[in-house]
Amino acid sequence: IQDKELLLIGTVHRDPEGLAKLSRLLSKECPVAVAVEVSPYGLFYRHKNGRRLHRQLMRRVNRLANELRVSWRRWGQIDAIQTQLRTPFEYRTAQNYCRDHGAMLFCIDSSDWSKRWIHEQWQHLLSSENLRTLLKELPEDLRDEVGRDYKMASLLLDPGDRSLVSVFAQRWAEDPCWQKREAELAQELERLYLRVQKGRLAYAGGWQHLLGPHAGGTLYERLEHLQPRRVLLDNGVSSQQAAGSRQEAAGSRQLGRGHREVISNCEMRMVKPGRVRSESQL
Repeated sequence: IQDKELLLIGTVHRDPEGLAKLSRLLSKECPVAVAVEVSPYGLFYRHKNGRRLHRQLMRRVNRLANELRVSWRRWGQIDAIQTQLRTPFEYRTAQNYCRDHGAMLFCIDSSDWSKRWIHEQWQHLLSSENLRTLLKELPEDLRDEVGRDYKMASLLLDPGDRSLVSVFAQRWAEDPCWQKREAELAQELERLYLRVQKGRLAYAGGWQHLLGPHAGGTLYERLEHLQPRRVLLDNGVSSQQAAGSRQEAAGSRQLGRGHREVISNCEMRMVKPGRVRSESQL
């Protein structure tokens, strides 16, 4: 009987209630080590520049909101950018848990990848042109948008229709940069798992990394030989899959018809100009 376990926790990075949800889940699962999908560089950059970038963002948002005669506080799109500039809730929660329980904490994403992503994407993200585009859109409630993302994640983690996963994964399956990052994440997480002698190693990161099979080489697919248990962070409880079995949280998936339309609509939201893509935290 194996006396250790790999637990993969799938999150929506923009979740405004994520800290409380993850805190409850970690307290329930009691891992001896926690790995987080964030890089040392990403943490350093936010610590050094986060407040300055937030001030810059809000100066531009207030100016544009006055110009367009709108109240930016109604725009979940702006909330999402603010969230991107902060230290990720996954790291803050894991740090608190590990401090209080004597567990080990690891940041396993690539600093090289993170540096490239931040310097290529954040300048556009905070640009006046991009913010103007967002403020001309209809306002979206961040909680509603996060809820839709969790519904999509719940659908795609359902073993009932694997073809949906293949459709969704097409947008990254042929991207060599994505494949390289996913391979490095898997290699680092397996290395940590082999170091754990007894107990549970928990990984907290974007839910897209948990998809599979037929998902184009995700983290989960690369670690499937370790028989990881997958948990979707939703409503503070778990919707789980493990070794062919699945435990469903009450009320977590009432999706009905239109599954492919759900995927299509969510993909469109994730690639709009200025959209903080939930799978890219770094």
